[in-house]
Amino acid sequence: MKAVLCEQYGGPEVLQLEDVAVPKPGPNGVLVRVHATSVNPIDWRLRQGMLRAIMPVIFPVIWGTDCSGVVEEVGSAVTLFKPGDEVYGFKDGRVAKTYRGTYSEFAVLPESALARKPASLSHEEAASVPLAALTAWQALVIRGRLKRGDRVLVHAGAGGVGIFAIQIAKAFGAYIAATASERNQDFLREMGADVAIDYQHDRLPDKISGCDLVLDGVGESVWASSLSVMKRGGKMMTLLAPIPRDGVGKLRFYGRAASHMAVWTVRATLGGKRILLTQGKPLGGELEKISSLIEAGKVRTVIEQTFSLEEIAAAHRLSETGHVRGKLVVRVSR
Repeated sequence: MKAVLCEQYGGPEVLQLEDVAVPKPGPNGVLVRVHATSVNPIDWRLRQGMLRAIMPVIFPVIWGTDCSGVVEEVGSAVTLFKPGDEVYGFKDGRVAKTYRGTYSEFAVLPESALARKPASLSHEEAASVPLAALTAWQALVIRGRLKRGDRVLVHAGAGGVGIFAIQIAKAFGAYIAATASERNQDFLREMGADVAIDYQHDRLPDKISGCDLVLDGVGESVWASSLSVMKRGGKMMTLLAPIPRDGVGKLRFYGRAASHMAVWTVRATLGGKRILLTQGKPLGGELEKISSLIEAGKVRTVIEQTFSLEEIAAAHRLSETGHVRGKLVVRVSR
C-alpha cells in the first residue's frame, strides 16, 4: 500500500510517500481501506518532535489520526463491524507507539474507536469530524457537564475544534460567545455563536461575562482574560498545556494522568474557578452521539481545502499557519 512515511523529526519535507506492507488486524482490530484522512495540529506537533519527551518513537513512522473508509477485514473478536461497512474514527496517541497512523491506504483501528459513517456525509466530510468533534464533545459535555442555559465561551471558534464546540453547545441549548479574527465574525454567527468576538480588537469582558464553561484552543495568552469572565465554580477546558506564569495569578496544580495526545492532564484552581487540560479520546460510542447530531442537521463540518495524499506536506504547512477555517482533508482513495 501507499503510505506517508516519516524517517525523522523535522519539517513537512520529512513526509515521504512510500510503499509499505498492509497491516494485519489483531483480535480487536479493524482493517480499514482509508478513503480520506485529515490534518490536525497534533499531527504536525508530533512530526516536529514537540512531544518527543513523553511520546518517544522509533522511526519510521506513519502519522495521521482521523480516517473514514470501508472495512476490509476484522479481527476474531470484533462483533460490531464486518467487511464492507462504511466507518469513521481516529487513532489516539498510541500511533506514536505502534508507528502506524492513517496517512495510508489501509489502517488498523480498534473496534472501540470506530463508528458507522453518517450516510449523509462523504468520506472526505466524515474524515474531518472524529478527533476535533470528539475533543469538543468530551471537553464540554463529559468534563464540562454542559447543560441548557449555560454560558459558554469558545476560543478559536473558527478552528477545527471550535466549529464543533459551537454547534454542540448550541444543540444543548447554551448561550455561546466565540472568538476569531475579523474575517471570521460572520462565520462564527453562521456556526451558531450568539456573540462573535474579534480577538484582535475586542476586549473580552466587554462582550461576555458569567461564563459557566470556557473552551480554550489558543493557550496561556487567553487564560487571564478568560478567568475574568468566568463565574465562580466555572470551568475552563484547555487543549494546550502551558505552565502558568505572571498574569494569570497563583494557580494550584494537582494530579498527573495520561491523556491520549496531551503532554499531561492538569487541573488548576483559582478563586473557585477550575482549569482542566483536555484532549479527545477515540470512543466509538461517543462518536455515534455526534453522528446523531449530524444526521439531525444540528452539526455540520467545514472543510477549507482538500489535498491528495501526495500533497500531505502542503497540508501540514497550511495547518501550521494557525489560520485554517474548519478542517483540512486529505483524499486517499475513492
